[in-house]
Amino acid sequence: MRGFIFIETDRKSHLETEAGWDEPLRELDWIRRVVDGRPRSGEGHTSQHAQMCLGVVLWAPLPSGADALQRYMNRVQDRAGNMLPLVKGFRYLVQDKPPGTMLTGTFIESLRWMGRSGFAFDLGVDARSGGIWQLKEAIEMIETAHDGLPNDQKVRIVINHMCKPDMRSRDHDGNPATEPFTAWKTQMARLASFSHVYMKVSGGFSEMDPLPSEGEQGYWASEVRDDLVRRTRNWSGQWLGELLTVFGPRRIMFGSDWPICNAGGGGNRVSWMNWWSVVDGFVKDNLTKEDQASFWSDNALKAYGCAR
Repeated sequence: MRGFIFIETDRKSHLETEAGWDEPLRELDWIRRVVDGRPRSGEGHTSQHAQMCLGVVLWAPLPSGADALQRYMNRVQDRAGNMLPLVKGFRYLVQDKPPGTMLTGTFIESLRWMGRSGFAFDLGVDARSGGIWQLKEAIEMIETAHDGLPNDQKVRIVINHMCKPDMRSRDHDGNPATEPFTAWKTQMARLASFSHVYMKVSGGFSEMDPLPSEGEQGYWASEVRDDLVRRTRNWSGQWLGELLTVFGPRRIMFGSDWPICNAGGGGNRVSWMNWWSVVDGFVKDNLTKEDQASFWSDNALKAYGCAR
């Protein structure tokens, strides 16, 4: 593995005062220790990981507007030190926020500031738990943020987790339920129409039926695990195939969603290893060798503006 791009983990924060930025900035301190090769006891990294971080996406107070975002960036500059060039983008999750959050003037202003400054925006919306309206609102947000700008000032947007589609609903024959799949599929085509938008193939297991736990008796028999991977690959293929169709092989990328992928799942060896196996099988069946390299690495480096 060449390395990784770190995405913020939604630390506790608020927008009322700058004190609400403290926890995300402490997360910045942690990833700087990774980059500097200065681990603290129990942090889960060693000095050997220092060269593996290729980019960092931090939390940022986008709803507060461009002025607040610049003040926050000043704080980031003070704390990041020699890691500052690795800061490639920002994320503010809207999947759990009220309708209209990403359409406010200050939010759009922040996106336009990011575009002018060369940063990417990680977009987190949730079709299954939040509703398809979030995807429709995201489309309006992108249209507004890009309106009237030259291409080199349009913010690049990397969408998390395939927009978290409803991969649990089935019809009487056990196939994906038509209504949620069609609604999601329609919005994917609209999102893909924006040339500056990329999609992460990540987080799929969180939207499927719960996995067995890694301690479940008999699970690690190879035939049991292989059967689970095969069935999951068949089940998820319709969603992954749709993303490949509308975004093409150069605007989709792998995302591990680790360690969040294990929350409520079957454990690290189940959720992480099996998701990688499912995606790897799909990629090998549907992409050329060159496009496989783009999917696993090059597309992410391009979307985040990392050295290639």
